[in-house]
Amino acid sequence: MRKKASSVTDYMHEPSMDEYDEKRPLRDTMSPEEYARHERSLRWKIDIQIVPLCTLLYFLSFLDRTNIAQAKITGLMPSKDYPPPGKPDHSLNLRPETNDYEIALTVLYPPYILLEIPANLMLKYVGASLWLPFLITAWGIVSTLQGIVSSRTGLYINRAFLGAAEAGILPGIAVYLTFFYKPRELQLRQAIFFTGASLSGAFSGLLAAAIGKMEDMAGLGGWQWIFILEGIFTVLVGVVCFFLLPDNADKCFWLTPIERQIAQERLQHPDMRYKLRPALQEAVEKTDAGMQDEVAAPVPARSTAVRDAIRTFIDPVVWTLCFAGFCTGINLYSIAYFSPTIVQQINNYSSVRAKLMSCPPYAVSFVYSVIIAFVSDYFQLRFITALPGMLLTLIGFVVIYACTEGMERYGGLIILSAGVFSLPPVLFAWLANNSSGHYKRATGLGLLMVFTNCGGLASTWLFGSTEGPKYVRGLATNVALAALGTLLVFVIEAFIWIERKKRDTGKRDHLVTDLKQKYHWSGDQIREYLGDDHPEYYLEM
Repeated sequence: MRKKASSVTDYMHEPSMDEYDEKRPLRDTMSPEEYARHERSLRWKIDIQIVPLCTLLYFLSFLDRTNIAQAKITGLMPSKDYPPPGKPDHSLNLRPETNDYEIALTVLYPPYILLEIPANLMLKYVGASLWLPFLITAWGIVSTLQGIVSSRTGLYINRAFLGAAEAGILPGIAVYLTFFYKPRELQLRQAIFFTGASLSGAFSGLLAAAIGKMEDMAGLGGWQWIFILEGIFTVLVGVVCFFLLPDNADKCFWLTPIERQIAQERLQHPDMRYKLRPALQEAVEKTDAGMQDEVAAPVPARSTAVRDAIRTFIDPVVWTLCFAGFCTGINLYSIAYFSPTIVQQINNYSSVRAKLMSCPPYAVSFVYSVIIAFVSDYFQLRFITALPGMLLTLIGFVVIYACTEGMERYGGLIILSAGVFSLPPVLFAWLANNSSGHYKRATGLGLLMVFTNCGGLASTWLFGSTEGPKYVRGLATNVALAALGTLLVFVIEAFIWIERKKRDTGKRDHLVTDLKQKYHWSGDQIREYLGDDHPEYYLEM
């Protein structure tokens, strides 16, 4: 028997973002202070178990993907410092006068980009406790094998497999964190895990400087030991993660039964992102009048996954965020891949000093990213934190492009590193918090990753081996795209402001009343069907 239509009273008193706490069953059995204490306890336990692990995973992902930049100045390519006096030449003889190095960077991205969305959807079906450790172990093995390739072709093939293995980790972690945290808690945690990229950039130089001293040990070059040792460590972490990563909060063995129940309840309602509007309730009441004896029609047969995917691909905010992600991707990977080379050629530094001088910009970006994410989550505003990041990126590239003195350009590198590494967490949180439903969120984040990594692909051709030390073409392109990214942030804010205005003035109410009149659905069914298109869904600016 089909369910009878709910009355307007049922609709009006469904939990909203403001009143949802009072509707949780456990809250009815304990005082607000006790409930808040349990929630703080479980959040703290998740923070110390899940967030550090996710940060470590992304640290290793970024390290194993970009350590080729350090390998390049440690003997992967011949240079004035390599081979050292009295040592044999272990380089792969990548030719500086050709695009051999750029090709090695490029071949990683096609499989990486193509597999990001499928890999993200696999997270739901396989389970995070198996899928994420599998990816880590797989790319760790591939990265280790990168250290024993003996030809350019072998390096190209290895890099392609590395891209395939790493495709699901960044969008996977971005979705994984939504299994544990409410929207207002999300960006700070995403920023902390994304600081793995900053830490990777900082430690990559230090590790390469130390490992490079193993030159000719066991007949291998220093650059080979960089890949081998860092890859082996990744494999070990992947194996350990099979025992440490839970699928969701319900599977967290370190939580008490009460904390596990609270962890589920606080995420059960659709994002807790709904704010009741009296005008819409009155419209529903009028529509509902005379329908108390009607039965609710079944939800259309089209699956939630398909419906959410369609909503993703027709959402202008998603596409604008993706284009902003493309600009950010070019800016970010330009620095990740080429900052050691830029630093080395700015002041004609030795290989070791270039590795060490590439560390401080990443350390600054780490501190700035955490601070800006805390501010963003506290005020629940993404625009006010995305805009400074874009402007710092633009200013930094302008300084490097316009200045000729080495330390002035190095100062620009520090400024832009702070800005560009703070941007991905803002963009991820902006998209995730304005997307209702697992499949729309997963598809949208996967699409954002695709565009970001298309930017990474494009960046591999902007700083050719023969264009230093000024790199006019690469820097000018980055200046233009940083300016475009700044403009797109304003466009995103305008889209959301206009949509919120339409919802506040009742211009979207017909979406609810039409469904109520046609299908006699309850408020929950309508919310599930409309997702973030629902007039009461709270869009973050």
